[in-house]
Amino acid sequence: MRSRDLIPLFLVFVAVLLCSAQTSRLVEVLADIAPSLRDQTPVPLRFPSHIPDLDKEPELYAITRSVDQTGYDVVLGAMPDCQGQHVCSYGFLVGTTRPVSDFVSDRVGIAVPLRKGISGTFYDTVCGAYCDESLIVWSEGNYHYIIGLKAEKKSNMVVVANSAIGSAMRK
Repeated sequence: MRSRDLIPLFLVFVAVLLCSAQTSRLVEVLADIAPSLRDQTPVPLRFPSHIPDLDKEPELYAITRSVDQTGYDVVLGAMPDCQGQHVCSYGFLVGTTRPVSDFVSDRVGIAVPLRKGISGTFYDTVCGAYCDESLIVWSEGNYHYIIGLKAEKKSNMVVVANSAIGSAMRK
């Protein structure tokens, strides 16, 4: 093989390394809080193993905003003390037994198919002075899951939800 024939293989190798670095970083920060959440809520965890472009961010923290018998609410933030403020938040992860309408009552969604035959709903971002989170919502039995990511497009939200549904970090 000539060296120019190896260039495509090298590029594939680099792409795989970059993707695995992003995945392991996200999985690592979520794995740090998973044991505590499992101890405090009966709601099974659905954490994504992939979020597009998160590897470009210099800092990533998973902050438990709340956890109780009805579920969990985790902020993905750029600072260790971020509580969901727009300036420091990339998004959030919610698992709950509460009605989804408690979280998305004033938004109109679009049905999207997810893995394992699950039907989800995508809620597009709303922009004003700043753009809020795009949401993807789905239910598994009596449990409801919401992932919110700042101004993310539908196709990426489906990928993120599917990675959470198939995640190894399940209860």
